[in-house]
Amino acid sequence: MSLIIGYYGRNGAVLGGDKRNIMFRGDIEKRKKLEEMLYNGEIKDDEELLKKAEEFGIKLHIEDNRKKVRKIGDDVLVGEVKSIGIDSERRRVYLTKGKCIIVDVFNDEIRNKWTKTGSGVVVFGNRYVKKIAEEEFRKAGYRLTMMSLEEIRDLIENIFKKCNTPSVSKGYDIIYTTKECKNLEEVVKKDLDALFEYRETLRKKMIDFGKVMTIVNKIVKNGEIGVIKNGKLVLYDKYIAIDKICPNPKMFNEIEVKGDVEDGDVIVIENGEMKVKGKNTPVFVDYTICEK
Repeated sequence: MSLIIGYYGRNGAVLGGDKRNIMFRGDIEKRKKLEEMLYNGEIKDDEELLKKAEEFGIKLHIEDNRKKVRKIGDDVLVGEVKSIGIDSERRRVYLTKGKCIIVDVFNDEIRNKWTKTGSGVVVFGNRYVKKIAEEEFRKAGYRLTMMSLEEIRDLIENIFKKCNTPSVSKGYDIIYTTKECKNLEEVVKKDLDALFEYRETLRKKMIDFGKVMTIVNKIVKNGEIGVIKNGKLVLYDKYIAIDKICPNPKMFNEIEVKGDVEDGDVIVIENGEMKVKGKNTPVFVDYTICEK
Protein backbone atom coordinates (compact mmCIF):
# COMPACT_ATOMS: atom_id res chain seq x y z
CA MET A 1 0.00 0.00 0.00
CA SER A 2 2.54 2.57 -1.06
CA LEU A 3 3.55 5.11 -3.65
CA ILE A 4 7.17 6.25 -3.76
CA ILE A 5 8.24 8.60 -6.56
CA GLY A 6 11.82 9.76 -7.04
CA TYR A 7 13.90 11.80 -9.46
CA TYR A 8 17.68 12.14 -9.65
CA GLY A 9 19.72 14.23 -12.08
CA ARG A 10 22.41 16.85 -12.55
CA ASN A 11 20.46 19.44 -10.54
CA GLY A 12 19.76 17.22 -7.52
CA ALA A 13 17.17 14.71 -6.36
CA VAL A 14 13.52 14.75 -5.27
CA LEU A 15 11.65 12.00 -3.44
CA GLY A 16 8.01 11.74 -2.45
CA GLY A 17 6.13 9.12 -0.45
CA ASP A 18 2.57 8.61 0.72
CA LYS A 19 1.69 7.64 4.31
CA ARG A 20 -0.85 4.83 3.99
CA ASN A 21 -0.51 1.42 5.62
CA ILE A 22 -3.27 -1.21 5.41
CA MET A 23 -3.31 -4.47 7.36
CA PHE A 24 -5.59 -7.28 6.15
CA ARG A 25 -6.99 -10.10 8.29
CA GLY A 26 -9.11 -12.96 6.98
CA ASP A 27 -9.24 -15.77 4.45
CA ILE A 28 -6.06 -15.75 2.34
CA GLU A 29 -7.75 -16.27 -1.03
CA LYS A 30 -10.39 -13.62 -0.38
CA ARG A 31 -7.70 -11.27 0.86
CA LYS A 32 -5.69 -11.76 -2.33
CA LYS A 33 -8.79 -11.05 -4.42
CA LEU A 34 -9.47 -7.84 -2.49
CA GLU A 35 -5.86 -6.73 -2.85
CA GLU A 36 -5.94 -7.41 -6.59
CA MET A 37 -9.05 -5.24 -6.98
CA LEU A 38 -7.27 -2.53 -5.00
CA TYR A 39 -4.04 -2.73 -6.97
CA ASN A 40 -5.65 -2.54 -10.42
CA GLY A 41 -7.71 0.54 -9.53
CA GLU A 42 -11.07 -1.25 -9.50
CA ILE A 43 -11.84 0.08 -6.00
CA LYS A 44 -12.17 3.86 -6.18
CA ASP A 45 -12.28 5.15 -2.60
CA ASP A 46 -12.08 4.23 1.11
CA GLU A 47 -15.84 3.80 1.42
CA GLU A 48 -15.91 1.27 -1.41
CA LEU A 49 -12.84 -0.50 0.04
CA LEU A 50 -14.52 -0.93 3.43
CA LYS A 51 -17.71 -2.14 1.75
CA LYS A 52 -15.85 -4.72 -0.34
CA ALA A 53 -13.86 -5.87 2.68
CA GLU A 54 -17.10 -6.45 4.58
CA GLU A 55 -18.51 -8.44 1.64
CA PHE A 56 -15.39 -10.65 1.61
CA GLY A 57 -15.32 -11.03 5.38
CA ILE A 58 -11.93 -9.27 5.57
CA LYS A 59 -11.03 -7.03 8.50
CA LEU A 60 -8.95 -3.93 7.67
CA HIS A 61 -6.81 -1.65 9.78
CA ILE A 62 -5.92 1.56 7.92
CA GLU A 63 -3.26 4.04 9.06
CA ASP A 64 -2.17 7.25 7.35
CA ASN A 65 0.86 8.14 9.47
CA ARG A 66 3.59 5.89 8.06
CA LYS A 67 6.72 7.90 7.16
CA LYS A 68 8.19 6.28 4.04
CA VAL A 69 10.78 8.87 2.96
CA ARG A 70 13.62 10.42 4.95
CA LYS A 71 16.99 12.13 4.64
CA ILE A 72 20.43 10.92 5.62
CA GLY A 73 22.47 14.06 6.22
CA ASP A 74 21.72 16.74 3.66
CA ASP A 75 22.69 14.86 0.49
CA VAL A 76 20.93 11.46 0.50
CA LEU A 77 17.19 10.75 0.19
CA VAL A 78 15.78 7.36 1.23
CA GLY A 79 12.40 5.82 0.40
CA GLU A 80 11.10 2.42 1.46
CA VAL A 81 8.16 0.13 0.75
CA LYS A 82 7.82 -3.00 2.84
CA SER A 83 5.70 -6.02 3.61
CA ILE A 84 6.06 -7.47 7.11
CA GLY A 85 4.60 -10.87 7.94
CA ILE A 86 6.30 -14.16 8.77
CA ASP A 87 9.08 -12.77 6.58
CA SER A 88 10.18 -9.18 6.04
CA GLU A 89 10.43 -7.85 2.48
CA ARG A 90 11.70 -4.34 1.80
CA ARG A 91 12.62 -2.32 -1.25
CA ARG A 92 14.66 0.80 -0.61
CA VAL A 93 15.76 3.57 -2.95
CA TYR A 94 18.69 5.87 -2.16
CA LEU A 95 18.94 9.06 -4.21
CA THR A 96 21.52 11.79 -4.45
CA LYS A 97 22.48 14.28 -7.13
CA GLY A 98 23.20 12.25 -10.27
CA LYS A 99 22.96 8.80 -8.68
CA CYS A 100 20.45 6.18 -7.53
CA ILE A 101 20.79 2.86 -5.69
CA ILE A 102 17.84 0.44 -5.32
CA VAL A 103 18.07 -2.46 -2.88
CA ASP A 104 15.77 -5.44 -2.26
CA VAL A 105 16.07 -6.87 1.26
CA PHE A 106 14.53 -10.18 2.36
CA ASN A 107 14.75 -10.56 6.14
CA ASP A 108 18.49 -9.94 6.76
CA GLU A 109 19.70 -10.64 3.25
CA ILE A 110 20.26 -8.31 0.31
CA ARG A 111 18.61 -10.10 -2.61
CA ASN A 112 19.06 -7.53 -5.39
CA LYS A 113 20.89 -4.26 -5.84
CA TRP A 114 20.95 -1.82 -8.75
CA THR A 115 23.08 1.30 -9.20
CA LYS A 116 22.18 3.97 -11.75
CA THR A 117 23.93 7.21 -12.62
CA GLY A 118 23.04 10.29 -14.65
CA SER A 119 19.35 11.09 -14.45
CA GLY A 120 16.13 9.13 -14.17
CA VAL A 121 12.94 8.50 -12.26
CA VAL A 122 11.95 5.75 -9.83
CA VAL A 123 8.39 4.69 -9.02
CA PHE A 124 7.41 2.08 -6.39
CA GLY A 125 3.72 1.21 -6.30
CA ASN A 126 0.97 -0.98 -7.70
CA ARG A 127 0.08 -1.15 -11.39
CA TYR A 128 -2.63 1.48 -11.17
CA VAL A 129 -0.57 4.22 -9.53
CA LYS A 130 2.56 3.41 -11.56
CA LYS A 131 0.54 3.88 -14.74
CA ILE A 132 -0.57 7.34 -13.58
CA ALA A 133 2.97 8.33 -12.64
CA GLU A 134 4.50 7.03 -15.87
CA GLU A 135 1.90 8.92 -17.93
CA GLU A 136 2.72 12.21 -16.18
CA PHE A 137 6.45 11.73 -16.67
CA ARG A 138 5.81 10.83 -20.31
CA LYS A 139 4.01 14.14 -20.78
CA ALA A 140 7.05 15.97 -19.42
CA GLY A 141 9.27 14.06 -21.87
CA TYR A 142 12.70 15.50 -22.61
CA ARG A 143 11.82 18.68 -20.66
CA LEU A 144 12.27 16.74 -17.40
CA THR A 145 16.07 17.06 -17.46
CA MET A 146 15.80 20.81 -17.99
CA MET A 147 13.28 21.43 -15.21
CA SER A 148 14.29 23.03 -11.93
CA LEU A 149 13.97 20.97 -8.75
CA GLU A 150 10.97 23.11 -7.80
CA GLU A 151 9.23 22.21 -11.08
CA ILE A 152 10.00 18.52 -10.61
CA ARG A 153 8.70 18.73 -7.07
CA ASP A 154 5.46 20.24 -8.40
CA LEU A 155 5.23 17.46 -10.99
CA ILE A 156 5.59 14.76 -8.34
CA GLU A 157 3.09 16.52 -6.10
CA ASN A 158 0.62 16.63 -9.00
CA ILE A 159 1.00 12.86 -9.47
CA PHE A 160 0.11 12.26 -5.82
CA LYS A 161 -2.98 14.44 -6.24
CA LYS A 162 -4.06 12.45 -9.31
CA CYS A 163 -3.67 9.09 -7.53
CA ASN A 164 -7.17 9.12 -6.11
CA THR A 165 -7.16 5.53 -4.88
CA PRO A 166 -7.54 3.92 -1.43
CA SER A 167 -4.11 2.31 -1.82
CA VAL A 168 -2.53 5.77 -1.40
CA SER A 169 -3.08 8.29 1.42
CA LYS A 170 -4.31 11.80 0.75
CA GLY A 171 -1.28 13.16 2.59
CA TYR A 172 2.31 12.73 1.42
CA ASP A 173 5.88 13.83 2.13
CA ILE A 174 8.23 15.32 -0.47
CA ILE A 175 11.92 15.96 0.23
CA TYR A 176 14.79 17.09 -1.98
CA THR A 177 18.51 17.80 -2.11
CA THR A 178 20.75 19.80 -4.44
CA LYS A 179 23.91 18.14 -3.12
CA GLU A 180 25.86 15.12 -4.31
CA CYS A 181 26.95 12.34 -1.97
CA LYS A 182 30.40 11.23 -3.08
CA ASN A 183 30.30 7.97 -1.08
CA LEU A 184 26.71 6.79 -1.62
CA GLU A 185 27.72 3.09 -1.54
CA GLU A 186 29.22 3.57 1.92
CA VAL A 187 26.14 5.42 3.16
CA VAL A 188 23.85 2.65 1.86
CA LYS A 189 25.94 -0.06 3.55
CA LYS A 190 25.91 1.80 6.87
CA ASP A 191 22.15 2.34 6.66
CA LEU A 192 21.47 -1.33 5.88
CA ASP A 193 23.83 -2.46 8.66
CA ALA A 194 21.77 -0.32 11.05
CA LEU A 195 18.60 -2.06 9.78
CA PHE A 196 20.08 -5.52 10.33
CA GLU A 197 21.32 -4.53 13.79
CA TYR A 198 17.86 -3.20 14.67
CA ARG A 199 16.23 -6.45 13.49
CA GLU A 200 18.68 -8.50 15.57
CA THR A 201 17.94 -6.38 18.65
CA LEU A 202 14.21 -6.76 18.00
CA ARG A 203 14.59 -10.53 17.59
CA LYS A 204 16.42 -10.79 20.94
CA LYS A 205 13.72 -8.69 22.60
CA MET A 206 11.03 -10.97 21.21
CA ILE A 207 12.90 -14.03 22.48
CA ASP A 208 13.24 -12.42 25.93
CA PHE A 209 9.56 -11.47 25.89
CA GLY A 210 8.68 -15.07 25.06
CA LYS A 211 10.79 -16.30 27.98
CA VAL A 212 9.12 -13.86 30.38
CA MET A 213 5.63 -14.85 29.21
CA THR A 214 6.54 -18.54 29.67
CA ILE A 215 7.52 -17.78 33.27
CA VAL A 216 4.37 -15.73 33.89
CA ASN A 217 2.22 -18.58 32.58
CA LYS A 218 3.98 -21.04 34.93
CA ILE A 219 3.56 -19.07 38.17
CA VAL A 220 1.81 -21.33 40.66
CA LYS A 221 -1.64 -20.17 41.77
CA ASN A 222 -2.82 -23.31 43.58
CA GLY A 223 -1.33 -26.54 44.92
CA GLU A 224 1.11 -28.10 47.39
CA ILE A 225 4.59 -26.83 46.55
CA GLY A 226 6.95 -28.21 49.19
CA VAL A 227 7.77 -29.06 52.77
CA ILE A 228 9.69 -27.37 55.60
CA LYS A 229 13.05 -29.04 56.35
CA ASN A 230 15.66 -27.57 58.70
CA GLY A 231 13.70 -24.32 58.75
CA LYS A 232 13.71 -23.89 54.98
CA LEU A 233 11.14 -24.51 52.27
CA VAL A 234 12.26 -27.42 50.10
CA LEU A 235 10.25 -27.45 46.89
CA TYR A 236 8.83 -30.57 45.30
CA ASP A 237 10.57 -31.71 42.11
CA LYS A 238 7.98 -30.17 39.77
CA TYR A 239 8.53 -26.64 41.15
CA ILE A 240 11.30 -24.05 41.11
CA ALA A 241 11.78 -20.71 42.89
CA ILE A 242 13.06 -17.68 40.93
CA ASP A 243 14.47 -14.43 42.28
CA LYS A 244 12.65 -12.25 39.72
CA ILE A 245 10.56 -12.43 36.58
CA CYS A 246 13.04 -11.81 33.77
CA PRO A 247 14.47 -13.72 30.78
CA ASN A 248 17.25 -15.34 32.86
CA PRO A 249 16.35 -15.48 36.57
CA LYS A 250 18.32 -17.23 39.30
CA MET A 251 16.64 -20.50 40.28
CA PHE A 252 16.47 -22.34 43.60
CA ASN A 253 15.09 -25.62 44.94
CA GLU A 254 15.46 -24.61 48.60
CA ILE A 255 14.66 -21.13 49.93
CA GLU A 256 14.36 -19.12 53.13
CA VAL A 257 10.83 -18.78 54.49
CA LYS A 258 9.18 -16.26 56.85
CA GLY A 259 6.31 -17.18 59.13
CA ASP A 260 5.29 -19.51 61.96
CA VAL A 261 6.49 -22.81 60.50
CA GLU A 262 8.09 -26.00 61.80
CA ASP A 263 9.81 -28.93 60.16
CA GLY A 264 7.38 -31.22 58.41
CA ASP A 265 4.85 -28.51 57.57
CA VAL A 266 3.51 -28.82 54.02
CA ILE A 267 3.30 -25.47 52.24
CA VAL A 268 0.47 -24.79 49.81
CA ILE A 269 -0.59 -21.95 47.55
CA GLU A 270 -4.30 -21.19 47.42
CA ASN A 271 -5.51 -18.51 45.03
CA GLY A 272 -2.03 -17.02 44.92
CA GLU A 273 -1.54 -16.93 48.73
CA MET A 274 1.05 -19.13 50.47
CA LYS A 275 0.21 -20.84 53.76
CA VAL A 276 0.81 -23.91 55.95
CA LYS A 277 -1.50 -26.72 54.92
CA GLY A 278 -4.20 -27.44 57.51
CA LYS A 279 -3.21 -24.52 59.76
CA ASN A 280 -4.18 -21.56 57.55
CA THR A 281 -0.98 -19.87 58.78
CA PRO A 282 0.39 -17.38 56.23
CA VAL A 283 3.91 -17.88 54.91
CA PHE A 284 6.11 -15.45 53.00
CA VAL A 285 9.12 -15.86 50.71
CA ASP A 286 11.18 -13.42 48.66
CA TYR A 287 10.78 -15.52 45.52
CA THR A 288 8.25 -16.46 42.87
CA ILE A 289 7.25 -20.12 42.72
CA CYS A 290 6.82 -21.59 39.23
CA GLU A 291 6.31 -24.94 37.61
CA LYS A 292 9.56 -26.17 36.07
